[in-house]
Order: sequence, then C-alpha cells, then structure tokens
Amino acid sequence: MGIFRRTLRICLRIIADADGYLSWGASKLFRSEYIVTGSCQRRGVCCRNLAVQLSPSFWKWPMLRVVIIKIYKWVYNFTATREDASAQVVMFSCGYLEGDACSIYKWRPVMCRRYPQPRYFGRPTFLPGCGYQAVKRK
Repeated sequence: MGIFRRTLRICLRIIADADGYLSWGASKLFRSEYIVTGSCQRRGVCCRNLAVQLSPSFWKWPMLRVVIIKIYKWVYNFTATREDASAQVVMFSCGYLEGDACSIYKWRPVMCRRYPQPRYFGRPTFLPGCGYQAVKRK
C-alpha cells in the first residue's frame, strides 16, 4: 500500500474514532434510562454482528450506503453481511476475528472499545450469549 493510501486510511480511522469518542462523551452527558450490567463472555458474538446505524439519507440514496460499506471495509477490515432497512442498519463482520478472539485487541476501533454503549432512547438490545443485559435505572 502506498504512503498516500496508508496516510488516508489512518486519517479516516482517526476521524471515525474521534466520532466514537464524541458519541461516548455525549452518552456521559445525557443519561440513558437503562444501565448496562454484565461482562463480555469473549465469544466473538459482537465481532460477527457489528451493527452500524445510518441516517435516513443513506437509505434514500443507496450509493451513499455503498460508499460507507467500502469505507468500513477499507478502514476497519469489516465485511458487510446484511442490511436491515427497517432499522436503517448495516451489519458487518470483523476481519480481525481469529476464532473467538480479536487479533488486534490493543488497537481495536473505538466502536469496539465502547461496546456496549446504551442508546439514549429505548431499551438496549444485546446479542444472545454476549454476557450483557440492560437494567432500568431506579
């Protein structure tokens, strides 16, 4: 990979990770009505089912979705596995998963580091076997 492509890839990763940190910071300011409890069971369940929610404009213009999918493939080594138009979500699988373990754990993306991050509205859902659950705040 040439120096320009490598630099561009690193810059895109920094931008995406900065967005992840900003979202995490916002979650600290605006409390969800649920608390996430439990712990990771290290089964790779979330790595095989990465959900990326896109804005309505990405569903209105399919080419935008194609661009986002290519960016996630190039920057994070994620492979799109399916799309759910009703939830406006693209599902990915991580190319760094070896067996049930992350081969780049120390350098994993922010979205992986911050999982599970509860939504602002509604009850969070978790994949079966991941080890996390949501408890309503008192």
